[in-house]
Amino acid sequence: MTLLARTGLAAALVLGSAATARPAPELPRPDDGYFQETVKVAPGVWLLMEPKFVPQPIGNVTVIEQADGLVLIDAGGSPGSARRIVHAIKGLSPKPVKAVVITHWHGDHPQGLSEVLKVWPRARTIATRATQAHLRTDSTMNTPAAPDMAANAAFQKRIQDFLPYVRRMGAEAKTPGEKAGWAATERLLHQYARDMDGAVTLPVSEGFEDRLDLPDAKAPVEIHFLGRANTDGDAVAWLPKQKILITGDIVVAPIPFGFGGYPADWIETLGKVEAYDFKVLIPGHGAPQRDRAYVGKVRAALTDVRAQVAPLAASGLALKDVQAKVDVERQARPFVGDDPWLRRWFVDDWLSPIVASAYKEAKGQPIVQSLRGE
Repeated sequence: MTLLARTGLAAALVLGSAATARPAPELPRPDDGYFQETVKVAPGVWLLMEPKFVPQPIGNVTVIEQADGLVLIDAGGSPGSARRIVHAIKGLSPKPVKAVVITHWHGDHPQGLSEVLKVWPRARTIATRATQAHLRTDSTMNTPAAPDMAANAAFQKRIQDFLPYVRRMGAEAKTPGEKAGWAATERLLHQYARDMDGAVTLPVSEGFEDRLDLPDAKAPVEIHFLGRANTDGDAVAWLPKQKILITGDIVVAPIPFGFGGYPADWIETLGKVEAYDFKVLIPGHGAPQRDRAYVGKVRAALTDVRAQVAPLAASGLALKDVQAKVDVERQARPFVGDDPWLRRWFVDDWLSPIVASAYKEAKGQPIVQSLRGE
């Protein structure tokens, strides 16, 4: 998911873009956090991650070295980010990428796959059957299967139309942190427009129901489906010898991501995550974790949302009235404290959409997977 999707311009995240028409736009600085950094998690296991929260995310990419090649968990969020990822991978190992596992369908995880396969065309591509179906379905992804000049032009216009809003928010910001955040957001949007040039969403060739194994003597990888959580097809990767669990967006830090989530199932799935004997947990976004504290915090937030929303929904209130009554402070403080910049995104990325899902659960309405979580 992306900043543009969160603000109602969902189609923009999946359409390609030529570089922005503004002359010499300022691009992200190293400390903006947009460009991924390499973290060695264990011998033969590396994480490519954005070093801090940014409104326009790129999903974590984990690189696992096996005897005859590399396994990637996710592929980056754009062609541009994937080219940087490919460069980083070549610096880690001379071995080819043999398999790419896509944890779920949100565009910031599979939309670098086209560039990865240009370099390693024989790599297996793998996802749960639910995710495999989404990546084949235009109604979910709303993305071309091949580069499209008209789509590029449409995305370019959406970026240009959106930038004045970003600048206005920066001008109206009340704290230095918020001003800096909006300025960095403008820079990263310029880079994102370049990175999404020619973006496509490719289908994956292999789907699985419950488990798929990628054997190896030193670094076997087990791909599991534990149940619905952030999407209806979230996969996790388990490295039993290294005791590393890679969760995709079942776990996202420092702010969880709630669009299209299934609160009741998510709580159960997080319980299964906690049952793994992991030494390191790699979330879909954010730094590696070495305990269960954050997972417990997300589970507690889901439990609290359901407890708050159910009686309000039963009373006959409309969704907008329920969202207005939910205790924001109780939800936000454990994750973002008093930081107004992060609190804004906590409400947009987590609280509003997960309340909507909890409301649908309480009403017995279906939760539909879409770019806006509607």
